[in-house]
Amino acid sequence: MVKGNHQGQILRDHKKVGKKFIPPLMQLPNMKEMSFRDNTLPCLIWLSAIFLRNPDRQSVHYVIEFLVRCKDILDDDKSPALVFLNNFDKLTAEQKRRILDGIENQAVLNFLRESLVHQYHLLEDYPLDFLFEDYTYGVDKEEALEQLREDVSALLDRSTMHSTKVQTTAFVSMVATGKLFLSSAIDLPDFNSIFTVPDSEESKRVASFVRANINVGAGFQDAEGGENEWSKSFWSQCFDLEACS
Repeated sequence: MVKGNHQGQILRDHKKVGKKFIPPLMQLPNMKEMSFRDNTLPCLIWLSAIFLRNPDRQSVHYVIEFLVRCKDILDDDKSPALVFLNNFDKLTAEQKRRILDGIENQAVLNFLRESLVHQYHLLEDYPLDFLFEDYTYGVDKEEALEQLREDVSALLDRSTMHSTKVQTTAFVSMVATGKLFLSSAIDLPDFNSIFTVPDSEESKRVASFVRANINVGAGFQDAEGGENEWSKSFWSQCFDLEACS
């Protein structure tokens, strides 16, 4: 994980406007907030499933390894931040095939399949469906639906530790894959503290930082799941699944 350079001044880089403190990324021109629930949550729902049912260390390791491998395989500076599910829909079938063929660590692929098979089973046009090519599995629909409910409900409150782990991993993955560059002038928190000392003041600072910065629009709109067909489809399908359950 990325380490910060915190020197005890939590809001040093924030701009005060009235009673509000504006985080660094939100100070960029034309930035605007988006709905985390409506737009970004569906794009991070795969991370929610992973962190719910696997140890933190393993989850972070395999997620980052997978995303870095995707970056290396695509070898394209213009490729989107793939931590957000909707961005897989921007890849061609040939690019997805290259990713599947290029995952050298079978443990990574097995981990993703076992963690996400319930989402793949329930959701049409699942952005990671190419990972399940020729994959034989057995899933109880009711059990899969209950797991999907857990994936969603665990992410609805952005301030919980689970949501913070998901958002922190997403943020760090963008840095690790070169999709987000941070100025040395920004006073970064120690992102590891979310996992190592979750009840610490530094951990609270991380939580505040990622909540403020991961859900911004304009220049990061595509990367952060702004207006996208996947999010609309996801909520529509969830409504239909609940109605049929």
